[in-house]
Amino acid sequence: MTTHIAPPDAAAEHAANEAFAELLFSPEGLADPYSRYHRLREAVPVHRSTLGTWVLTRYDDVEEFLRSKEVNKDIQVYMAGRFAGQWDQHPALRKLAANMLWANPPDHSRLRRIVNRAFTVKRVMQHRVYIEQRFDELIAPLAEAGGGDFSNDVCFPLALSVMAHLVGVPQEQAPLLRDKIRDFQRVFEPGITASEFRTADEAAVFLDDYFGELVRERQRERRDDLLSALIDAVDEDGERLSFYELVQMCHMIIAAGSETTTFFMTNGIRLFIEHPDQAELVRKDPGLVGQAINEVLRYAPSAHMIPRTTTGPVRLGDVEIPAGSRVMVWIAAANRDPEHFPDPDRFDVTRKDTAPLAYGLGIHFCLGWRLANLQAEVVFPAMLTRFTGLEITEPLRHRARVAFPQLESLPIRFTKAEEA
Repeated sequence: MTTHIAPPDAAAEHAANEAFAELLFSPEGLADPYSRYHRLREAVPVHRSTLGTWVLTRYDDVEEFLRSKEVNKDIQVYMAGRFAGQWDQHPALRKLAANMLWANPPDHSRLRRIVNRAFTVKRVMQHRVYIEQRFDELIAPLAEAGGGDFSNDVCFPLALSVMAHLVGVPQEQAPLLRDKIRDFQRVFEPGITASEFRTADEAAVFLDDYFGELVRERQRERRDDLLSALIDAVDEDGERLSFYELVQMCHMIIAAGSETTTFFMTNGIRLFIEHPDQAELVRKDPGLVGQAINEVLRYAPSAHMIPRTTTGPVRLGDVEIPAGSRVMVWIAAANRDPEHFPDPDRFDVTRKDTAPLAYGLGIHFCLGWRLANLQAEVVFPAMLTRFTGLEITEPLRHRARVAFPQLESLPIRFTKAEEA
C-alpha cells in the first residue's frame, strides 16, 4: 500500500536546503557547522536534500533510524550516488568497499563474531600501562619546552602507537603509516577532488602492500598481538578470516582507532582550556572523568556524519524514507538536539545519562570504543593535574571537511604544576 505524506512547507524546505548547502560547500559552513545543524533541525529535521540524499539531525530520529532493521550500508547505492562511471576502478574505493565498516549481515555478523573473539575486554585493558608510558614519553618534550602542538605531537602519535602496539605493527614502522592513513581517509568526504583521489588511491595501494606483508609475517610466526589472535580466531562454524579480510581488518583497526581517537583527545583538551571552570571541576573531583569523557563525545564528536542506506521504507514520525535511499546521519547535530540535551551548546561535565551517539548505534557500533575511552581516561586527568595555566597560543585552524571537520593542530602552552 502506498503511503501519501504531505510535503513539508516550501519555506522550510528552502531554509533546510540553504543550510545543507552551506554545510557542504561554503567556507563559513565548514568552519561553523553547528549553527547549520540547528537551522536544519529546526526547518526540516528529516530532510530530502536537492542532492537526493536524506539528512537526519534530530536525536530521536537518528537513534530510531540506526536501530532499524531496514538500515544498512549498501556500498553500491552509496557510491552510485557519489561517483559517476566505474567507481570500483579506484583502489581507494575498492578498499573502502572491502572494509568491515561497509559489510552487512550475514558477512558483517561473521566478521564481528570472529573479531570479538580476539578483540577482548581483557586485551584492551592490558594496554593501560603502555598508554601511560607512551603518553609520558610524548608529553616530556612539551613539558620541557612549556608547550607545543598537543594534537600532532602527542595525540596522534599516542593513538597511532597504541593501535600499532595492539595489532602488532613495529613501533619504528608506525610513523610510516601516518600520512598514508590520512590520505586514504579523504574518501569519506563528499567533496573529494581529483587530485585527492589520486593521492588516496596511492595510499590504498601502499597500505594494502604494507599490511599484506605484515599478515604474511604473522602467518609464519605468531606473536602476542591482536593480528596473531585474529589469524587463529574461528567462529562456531570453524570459519577463519581470509588473507584479504585480515589485511583490511588491520587497516580498519589502526586507521579508525588512530584518527578518531586523536580528534577525541584533541577536542577534550581544547574544551578544558576553553572552559576552565569545567576543567577545575574535574581536577577537584576525579570521579567526574567518566562524565567528562561522555560530554566531550557529545559536544565535539570526532565524526560528525556517518552514511547509511535503506533496504526498505523507514518511517520517522510522519515522514517515510523510501527503500534504496542514501542517508547522511548527522550524529554531531543529534548530540546538540535541545529536545534531548537541555542547553545543548553548553559544555557541562556534570551532565548525567547523556548517551551521546559518537560511537554510533546498532550492529556497526564502534569496535574500539573501550580503547579510545581508556586513552582519554589517562590523558585528560594527567594534563589537568600535572600542568597549570593551560592556554591556546594561536588561532585554531579547522580542516575543511564534512565528515571529520576537526582541528589541524592544537598549539598550547602551560606550566608544570610543581613550578606554578
